[in-house]
Amino acid sequence: MTKTLLIDPFSGASGDMLLASLVDAGCPLETLRDGLLAVPALDGVTIGVERVERGVFAASRMVIGLPEEHTHRGLSAVREIIESAPGLSAGVRERSIAAFTRLATVEARVHGMDVDEIHFHEVGALDAIVDVVGFYLAIEALGVEAMRYTRLVVGTGQTNSMHGEIPVPAPATLELLAGHPLAFSGRHEELITPTAAAIIATSFEAIDPGTCFVPESVGYGAGTRESKKGRLPNILRAALGRLEEMPAEVAIIRTTIDDMNPEVYGYVMERLFDGGALEVYYQPVMMKKNRPGVEVTVIGEAADEDRLAGLLLVHTSTIGVRVARERRVELDRRVETVDTELGEARVKVAGFPGGDLKMSPEYESCRALAASSGRPLIEIFDIVRVAWQNARDCAASRASNNSARENESN
Repeated sequence: MTKTLLIDPFSGASGDMLLASLVDAGCPLETLRDGLLAVPALDGVTIGVERVERGVFAASRMVIGLPEEHTHRGLSAVREIIESAPGLSAGVRERSIAAFTRLATVEARVHGMDVDEIHFHEVGALDAIVDVVGFYLAIEALGVEAMRYTRLVVGTGQTNSMHGEIPVPAPATLELLAGHPLAFSGRHEELITPTAAAIIATSFEAIDPGTCFVPESVGYGAGTRESKKGRLPNILRAALGRLEEMPAEVAIIRTTIDDMNPEVYGYVMERLFDGGALEVYYQPVMMKKNRPGVEVTVIGEAADEDRLAGLLLVHTSTIGVRVARERRVELDRRVETVDTELGEARVKVAGFPGGDLKMSPEYESCRALAASSGRPLIEIFDIVRVAWQNARDCAASRASNNSARENESN
């Protein structure tokens, strides 16, 4: 189980919203404040949290007091500030610098400049340093091992920036989130800021649909902007919890057929097994108008359901199939080779949680021994079972004797 931060930016995200959501989810404000104020460049900054209402939600909002400054720092200056902070762990420094580097690199590409020439407010302002470094301080304090998001909702239209009117999402935001799935809300406002996009692009992945997330605490971080009436509130939802694998599932694909030449069914089964089917079987059924027919059932891995359904549609006369998912419970299994009086044979061995085993002779292997020896196949199965059990008993006896000798020597 992996301790995970899952963010749900249904109404967008900013650096201060990310930070506030972590405080609301359980990060102690004092821990955050002590870590940030240990950064020399943040001397004079005040860090607090207030409770606010956003729509029907109560949320936390960061209240950051900043001294007046007119410095627009570049990447090298920001890196020096972070690297020279003795109170930051190596992990916080590395992650913070990685986020700023990604942001500066994208800004440089958007504006056709060198990274070293970038001196934008978004890159070097003290509030951005508080947001980024504070976020990674909070992640470390909470013991987060993985970071995921549900979906990234962005706005459309235009917004004003210090460089004039620009499209939404902001060019840097769109560049930063390249490769991540975006949901366009149609809201004519900036929903994900470049600072938040830099953090997300550096540290987050989309949550896998096949993953089970078990939430343990939930926090709501509010932005400074109040949404218009009737709009989604300007908050970010964050949940701390653990990732667990979903129970194994298989796809069950079925169709009923009453108008196909019976000679075709054998060929269809071959194609399905070649296509990755785990099991294929046919059952006689009575269909409408009292016609005898065949129900075709195919079991396959969930990831293969489209391919297997397509094979049924192509190679049979059916015009539709039904697909369902079912949970699969399996024993751990392996294939072993056992020596018999007639030669080697393969067996399938499955293990129970308590350690008990069950064994089944492998058909093709036994069939080959029956053909070479002239003995009945049913007799070969018995010979293989006895040989496997004898080998197991001998191994257990040797282990017991070795243990007894070790105890005597001690």
